[in-house]
Parts: sequence; structure tokens; C-alpha cells
Amino acid sequence: MSLETDLSCLRGLPLFRDMPASRLKLVALMGERLHFEAGATLISQKDRLDGVYVILEGEVEFSQPREDGEGRRFQKDAGSITGDVSLLSGQPFIGTVSARTPVLALRIPKDLFFELLHTVPEFSLAVCRDLAERVHRLASVLLREHETV
Repeated sequence: MSLETDLSCLRGLPLFRDMPASRLKLVALMGERLHFEAGATLISQKDRLDGVYVILEGEVEFSQPREDGEGRRFQKDAGSITGDVSLLSGQPFIGTVSARTPVLALRIPKDLFFELLHTVPEFSLAVCRDLAERVHRLASVLLREHETV
């Protein structure tokens, strides 16, 4: 991909839509583009992450095995970010993220991610909104499960 293609792709994602052009260019230049074949693991359970992954193309699946062997699975599509909760909390990753389809991801190094949070209010707000949406969905699922018990 060319720099212009990367910038266009990032600009189309909600997390980066309002980011100043100079910072967006920094993300495109400093981010590491990674390709994963379907079935490949992006993040393993209990990994200590040194960056976050922005899914540019394809679909990933977050899974967390349970003691009964069933486990939970959640799908994430292009435009989503993963690894941010682990990075922000300083805790090991609590599941596994694998590619459901061929995936193109941009790994944003930890230092750059935190710099953007500190210096680009539009990015900080976009990350907060993304986290809030995920917390809301999680709460909805938990409440529905609680109602059926």
C-alpha cells in the first residue's frame, strides 16, 4: 500500500476521522502493517501487549475459553481496534484474537498510542466513545443473560 492509500483507509475509520492530517500521517508512517491469513492468531491469551491493532481489512474473532469448554466468541470487523483495554489497564490480554478471514491490520506501538491519547483530543474522544460503546454492548449482553437465569 502507498502512503496515500494508508491515509485514505485510516481517514475512513471512526477512530481517525477527525484526527489532524499531520498526526494521521505519523500513524500511517509509524504503524506496522501486518497481514494475517484466516485462522492465524493476532493476540494470544495472557500476552502483554506493546501496541494496539487497528483492523483495516477483514474480520477477527475474540474468543475466551471457559472451564466448561464452551467459551465465548465475539466478532470484530474492519475499523475496530483491539488490545486497547489491555494496554490501558496494564493487564494481560484476557482472550485470543484470531483472523476469521484474511486480515490487514495496523499495529500502533504503545508509545505512539499513548502520545496520541495525550496530544490529540479528537483521538482521545474517539477511543473513549469506542470503549463506551463496547461497555454498553457488554452490559446489554450481561443483563439479557441475567434475565434468562
